[in-house]
Amino acid sequence: MMNFRSTPTQKGAALIISLMMLVVMTILGISAVTTTTMEEKMAGNLRNKHLSFQSAEAAIRTGEIDAESVSPDTVFSDAGTNGYYSRSDAGDNNYPIWEFEGTPAINWQAITTDTGAVQKAEYIIEDFGTSYRDASCSLIVPLPPDCELPIYRVTARGWGLNTKGFSMIQSTYKQL
Repeated sequence: MMNFRSTPTQKGAALIISLMMLVVMTILGISAVTTTTMEEKMAGNLRNKHLSFQSAEAAIRTGEIDAESVSPDTVFSDAGTNGYYSRSDAGDNNYPIWEFEGTPAINWQAITTDTGAVQKAEYIIEDFGTSYRDASCSLIVPLPPDCELPIYRVTARGWGLNTKGFSMIQSTYKQL
């Protein structure tokens, strides 16, 4: 009869190598989850930013339509009746008007369009005086009444999916 003698040649290297591979794969998995979570947050923030800008864009278009229909006898004041403000100049107590939130209170006009944002977009209109209709008007003496047209600055702000931040945009509008 033959007697086989087994000699122990393995010292547990397979166990150590498999544990090291498991640690490496765990680190890779955690890294992938972290990267995916960060990309999801970035995509959400970008969507929020775009929605707030689109909301402000809708408000500025509404404000420009409102500025087009302003009659010559409309009163622009520091109180901002119906969102119509007189021009704020550097050095005024309320300069620039759109930066104030509490004192003096800003009479923002909310738009009726639903933009899907957490809050309705708003606008105000500031009277910026008049400007010549075209270059040839400045040469006419005496100046005809239809040569000067009113100019307004429309300031709009809109929110996205949360109230943490908003987009604010402005346009200068000349009534035709």
